Amino acid sequence: MKTILLTNDDGFYSKGLTALKNELEQKYHVWVVAPDREKSAVSMALTLNHPLRINQVEEKVFAINGTTADCVNIALKKILPVHPDFIVSGMNLGENLSEDIFFSGTVGGAFSGYLYGIPSLAVSLLAGLGQYQRQEFDFAAGAHITAKVLDKLLSHLHNGVIYNLNIPFPNRGEIAVTKLGNKKYTPDIIERIDPRGRKYYWIGTGTPAYADSQGTDVWAVQNKFISLSVIKYDLNSPADLERLTETFIEFKL
Repeated sequence: MKTILLTNDDGFYSKGLTALKNELEQKYHVWVVAPDREKSAVSMALTLNHPLRINQVEEKVFAINGTTADCVNIALKKILPVHPDFIVSGMNLGENLSEDIFFSGTVGGAFSGYLYGIPSLAVSLLAGLGQYQRQEFDFAAGAHITAKVLDKLLSHLHNGVIYNLNIPFPNRGEIAVTKLGNKKYTPDIIERIDPRGRKYYWIGTGTPAYADSQGTDVWAVQNKFISLSVIKYDLNSPADLERLTETFIEFKL
C-alpha cells in the first residue's frame, strides 16, 4: 500500500483536508502534517525567526505552528518513517489558477515535495472565480475526484513536474489538461486608524482580471471543466537569455 503525505495551507482543521483524508485512507497509508492555522498566500516561505513545535492531534495527524513548506520539510525529516510515494496539498478553499501559483501556500506545499524528488499534487476547489469568501463546496465530491486523479497519476508518473488540480462546482465531470492562463491582480490597499491614532494597512486581493483563451486553466473552470495542469520548476527563458547574451557580448565596464 502506497504512502501519501497530506498537507494544506488552510490549517489541519480544514473541512477540505478532512474530506480528503477520509477518502484517501480507504486505499493508502495517509499521514497529515499541516499548519495549526491558516497560512494562505505564503508560497514556499520557511519560518526562520522563531521555533517550530509539533503537536500530534491523533495517530498520523500532526499540526505545526508554521507554514505549509515548514510542514512538508519537518514531515519528511522528522515525522514520517519513510518518504511518501506522493504528496497531496489541499483541498484549498478557493482557486489556484494562473499566477496564483507564485503566491499559493497550497501550491508551495507541492513545490516543496517536488524539491525532495517526490511527486506532488496541489488541489483547489472553487464555486465561482474570485468568490473567495462566499463559496459553498462539495467536499466529499472534491475528495472523490481528487482520489480518482491521484490513482491515475500514480500509474503514469513523470519526473520533474508539479500537478495543479482545480475543481469547479458544478462541473462536467470531465478533466481538461490545461496550460496556465492569465489572471492579473490589482490589490486593494485599505488604510485604517488604530485606537492610538496610528495608521495601519490591510492588503486585499481586489477584483482579479481573467483572460480565458481556450486550453488554459481559467478557460477550463469557466466552462465547468476540471482543470489539471503541470508546472515545471524552471524559470529560465532561453530566447530572452539569448537576446541578453547578444546585448552584452561586447560589453565591458
